[in-house]
Amino acid sequence: MISKSNDSVGLIADLNRVREEKSPGSAKPNKWVQALFPTGENPFTSARAHLGLSQQELARTLNTSLYALVRWEQGDLKPSDDVMRRLNELLHSSSQPSDRSSRSSGRPIAFASSGVKTESLRRTSFFRENTIQMLPKPRDSLLGEVLTDNSFWSGGQLQLGKILEGNADPANTKVDPLDEDISAGKNTYTYDAHTYHTKVPPQGIATVISKYLPNGGLVLDPFAGSGMTGVAARYLGYDVILNELSPAASFISYNFLASIDPEIFHQTVSDILLTLHELQHSLYSTTCRECGSDTLQLYTVWSYVLECSHCQQDFVLWEHCRKYGKSVREHRILHSFACPSCGNEVKKSHLVRKHCVPVFLGYRCCSKKIMEHPLIERDYRQLESAESILSDVLPYVPKNDIPDGVNLNQPKRHGLDSVDKLYTLRNLAACGALWREVKKVADLEMASALGFVFTSMYQRVTRLSEYRFWGGSGNMANLNVPQIFNESNVFLTFQRKAETIRKHFATTAQEYQGTYCVRTGSATKLEFLPDESVDFIFTDPPFGSNINYSEMNFLWESWLGRFTDPNTEAIVSRHQGKDIEDYRGLMTSSLKEAHRVLRANHWMVLVFMNSSRRVWEALRGAIVDAGFSVENVNIFDKQHGTFKQFVSENAAGADLMIHCKKTSSGGVDSDRKRVASVSAFLTSESDRLPIFPFVHVDRETEIDYRTLYSRYIACAIRDGLKVVSFSDFRDEATTVLETNR
Repeated sequence: MISKSNDSVGLIADLNRVREEKSPGSAKPNKWVQALFPTGENPFTSARAHLGLSQQELARTLNTSLYALVRWEQGDLKPSDDVMRRLNELLHSSSQPSDRSSRSSGRPIAFASSGVKTESLRRTSFFRENTIQMLPKPRDSLLGEVLTDNSFWSGGQLQLGKILEGNADPANTKVDPLDEDISAGKNTYTYDAHTYHTKVPPQGIATVISKYLPNGGLVLDPFAGSGMTGVAARYLGYDVILNELSPAASFISYNFLASIDPEIFHQTVSDILLTLHELQHSLYSTTCRECGSDTLQLYTVWSYVLECSHCQQDFVLWEHCRKYGKSVREHRILHSFACPSCGNEVKKSHLVRKHCVPVFLGYRCCSKKIMEHPLIERDYRQLESAESILSDVLPYVPKNDIPDGVNLNQPKRHGLDSVDKLYTLRNLAACGALWREVKKVADLEMASALGFVFTSMYQRVTRLSEYRFWGGSGNMANLNVPQIFNESNVFLTFQRKAETIRKHFATTAQEYQGTYCVRTGSATKLEFLPDESVDFIFTDPPFGSNINYSEMNFLWESWLGRFTDPNTEAIVSRHQGKDIEDYRGLMTSSLKEAHRVLRANHWMVLVFMNSSRRVWEALRGAIVDAGFSVENVNIFDKQHGTFKQFVSENAAGADLMIHCKKTSSGGVDSDRKRVASVSAFLTSESDRLPIFPFVHVDRETEIDYRTLYSRYIACAIRDGLKVVSFSDFRDEATTVLETNR
């Protein structure tokens, strides 16, 4: 039991007061509110009253999330300066400059977001004679033709040479580190365009880049992932170089940075879908039970047949594991229930899986609502015919065996030991036909953009797509095989994702001005870049063992035909034989290369979060060993909060930005024997305890320990102190806050 100081007693009293008075949407004044408005009036609630907007409407107008707005109105999270500028412009002006100079001079940076009508999103009608030129046969490899020099994209070494020549002189940069939190949401057309395991919202990155390079310069991201740093830099009109180990991620980055005519793109998508119209009808048509017309299936839901561990009788899981609530969000798939044969309680995760059967399908025809019904004879015959259709496209379907791995063993445990088995026969046939047509598009950039649509479907069209009562499909950073999965219509999914990507091409990509280069290779070897040649580095490096990128990209890379070399992947993985010291060594080598190519007295910003004390120590050691000095740490708020994030024991908190400078004195690590005190930190935070609002589920508000942990880490690193793990932090914080309530 932790002893209770007078400060702790006061803190507990504050907590009790907060719990009694604070609720989602309240406007309790705190330090940032009082600093901005001496009267203590909350600017967001005032703006809503003045403009006559609901919370959801104001969030959409500010290009942010409802979750973030609720937190700002509560007063326990501080919005960024850019958010406050946008709010001020909303209140005082109806116009907003959009030229490059305004974006790089402190004006609000706002990417087009879902739900906001934009002139550039209009589509024109095309006559059928404007069809897109197609090759007589598919390319052997789409990836092989897009790549140049076997590792560079978009012009190869020639393009790289032009970028370096155009940035021969150092750009102006800040003397002191950025000293404000950044808040940027995910609800933009660009963020939605293509999934990836981790992404930093590009409008937030753009804000950081423009602060450090107010007059332009050359930006580098050595761990580029899906290319969001490149999107931010090009949007500002800056030149950018992206380096990424994964061929799949490089492909995604390349297409995110492409400038594609949105209307020609739309026409090409339409042409391909028209070509495959009859195939779609053969695979996915059904009979409307209400009016008798032919209609397309939107999805079919499949369930595993399980064997009872008590009586060994088989039963269809779907028929016995459902519990319905008052609303769709309250419907549940039960973890345990009574066996329909013997009545004993069973846990579904402990039962032997047999095979899968379709249990119902959904369509929209004569009703505005989606109608769901059991399959009829026609639907079963259609499923049986998929095998013969698949035989025509087998040359275009990957059959790679799935190797061992932390995530890769998940599907293998259930018999899905090759990539083709991750799909139903019907969806595999549809994907093979689509991939064949994509590789036949004559224009290489357009073919690549259509391949971008194809890869954006990712797990949505596989057996890994877990059924949810409220619809949609989450792409988790694992390869879990759900016991009840959703088989989506591949062609409708392709069409829907193409429309989202078209909106990105019609908005963000229309603003691109900077030059770019993407290179596939290890961050430990940036030999293609000269010493002191880049002006700023923004990167989101691997988070220890949190995500196995090379494993999670295996599905994409099987279709693309080129795989990640994991030898230099910075990760903690028993399957790769890498422990925390290996991770630190690889991160040190990578950051030494970053230090070498960065200009003197310029900055590198790392975005990072982990719940492990050892990983934080490894990262801190790598930064200092590479020669950087840590000048500041603050929060990068991605403005999202999910139910799972706040009930999962292992989920990390808000990401941190670590501001590192290349100085003549090099990296100097202080005496880090002392551990940052949790109790002392909580006392310092007593006037702004973050309260998590569950805005989409009926659940009482509670303390947001993950945001608190992020703040604790930031303070500890700034002060040169060691940290505790998230689990230890939560246990001690709970004890301090709950004792003698």
